[in-house]
Amino acid sequence: MISTLPWRNLGCAATLLAAMLAIPVAGAAGRAVYTIADAPARVLRGVTWYRLEPGASVENGDIVDAGEHGEVQLELPQGEVLRITGPALAYVTALGSATGAHRAHEFTLLRGWFKLSDTPKGVPMVLTLPNAVVRVTDGIAVVHDDAARSEMFIERGGATATASAMRGRAAVHETPEGEYWARERTRVPTTDDRAPRAFVTAMPPQLRDPLPILVKRFDAPAPPLDAGRTINAEEAEPWLTGATKSALARRLSHVGRREP
Repeated sequence: MISTLPWRNLGCAATLLAAMLAIPVAGAAGRAVYTIADAPARVLRGVTWYRLEPGASVENGDIVDAGEHGEVQLELPQGEVLRITGPALAYVTALGSATGAHRAHEFTLLRGWFKLSDTPKGVPMVLTLPNAVVRVTDGIAVVHDDAARSEMFIERGGATATASAMRGRAAVHETPEGEYWARERTRVPTTDDRAPRAFVTAMPPQLRDPLPILVKRFDAPAPPLDAGRTINAEEAEPWLTGATKSALARRLSHVGRREP
């Protein structure tokens, strides 16, 4: 009974209890979180697909597959946001930190519609597209890409668009607020002082509004994800070529390749 404990032990017990109460719950604070994961949406970890759930932590190496009408949103520790609208494929190449050695969030976007928002306190967001690299610092951009075309509209701030080498050299363009940038395959990029009607018409309506900030809803620990099947050769194929080949070849090579 407590009344029989020496006063010294009572003091130790009180100190221990206070320390335990001071330990924070492992919620969303300080971690990257998937705050929207509307089906169909899944994430590949290792070579296994998992059903993506809101509140799950974002991990380096995640491959996100948002199916038709699927919606995924990533919110990062300094307020940076990436929205993915399906059908889309995205790879979390590296998560950055304002104080760590890697000071940029890097994503590889194979296809889909995306909106990203960087904050003054955030680290730059670097997007590798099939035929360009885009770097956004303290800005908002809407990006659409597939194997044939990359295009981007700068809603706020600015971005640096670097087209892959053309005739031995890369084309770097500082894209200001309100400008539209596009590149067809390996052709010379083009720009316009406003977004073309075709781009605006095709843009998913939810990307026309400001991105919601939802991370405060996820104070509980990250939920466990339900494992599904192993990735097949057809799904692995897009990642075994181009910019992602070296990073993912070892991880996915044993899945096999499609016959020519």
